[in-house]
Amino acid sequence: MLHFEQLFKKYRKINLPIKGKNYRLAVADTNEKRKIGLSQVKRLPAKCGMIFVYDRPVRNAFTMQKTSIPLTVIFLDKSLNIVDVFKGRPYQKKSIQPSSDYSFVVEI
Repeated sequence: MLHFEQLFKKYRKINLPIKGKNYRLAVADTNEKRKIGLSQVKRLPAKCGMIFVYDRPVRNAFTMQKTSIPLTVIFLDKSLNIVDVFKGRPYQKKSIQPSSDYSFVVEI
C-alpha cells in the first residue's frame, strides 16, 4: 500500500487549518486530478486529505462510489466560507450535492 505522500507525489501540497487542527492536503487543480480524487486511497493518514480547486464557482455533484474510505466533504466558497458539509460513506452511490456554488472542496 502506498503512503499518502508517495501516492500524491506529483501533487502540490498545502497546510490548511480546519477546526483548530492543521491538515496536509494534496491539491487537485486539474480535471484529471479532481476525477481521481481520493478514490485510490485505502487508508487516509490522520490530518491528511485533498483540496479540489476550481477556476470559477461551480455546483457539481460528488460521488463516493469508487472510494473505499469514509470522508468528510466540505464545500467552500471563494472566500473559504463553508457552503455545506457532508459525511460520505465508502462506495456511496447517492451523489453529494451542495446547496449552492462553491470554489473549493476539502475531503478529510
